[in-house]
Amino acid sequence: MALKDKKSYTTQWKNRNFIQALKHAGEGLQTVYHDERNFRFDCWAGLAVVAAGFLLQVTNNEWRSLLLAVFLVLASEAWNTVIENIVDLICGTKHQPAAKKAKDIAAGAVLLSSLYAVFTAAMILLPKLWQFLVALRVN
Repeated sequence: MALKDKKSYTTQWKNRNFIQALKHAGEGLQTVYHDERNFRFDCWAGLAVVAAGFLLQVTNNEWRSLLLAVFLVLASEAWNTVIENIVDLICGTKHQPAAKKAKDIAAGAVLLSSLYAVFTAAMILLPKLWQFLVALRVN
């Protein structure tokens, strides 16, 4: 491929500016939110963790850990959706063992990130919740 051909080919699908890139990214997040029940659940669970963090007054380092866990789960769920859509596009409705394997591995990655998030939230929030409940009982 000639250099001039390569340039026109690569710019055909590229975003023209940063705002356009943000628009497409937003459309992607809207799509995964509307199409994937698990992503919606993860969003609401993440909001619950953030609300608990505010109520229990977590530290800056704890915020970093909690938000990393929440966004890791959301990103994993989005990648899982990408993989599932690509596999479906390639295989259609035909059952193929390799397609099942790819989907199962992607789902396993989401499970791992979700376990990390649950353990992180539990380690940070449960002791603070316990202290809060003990303080209520004492008063």
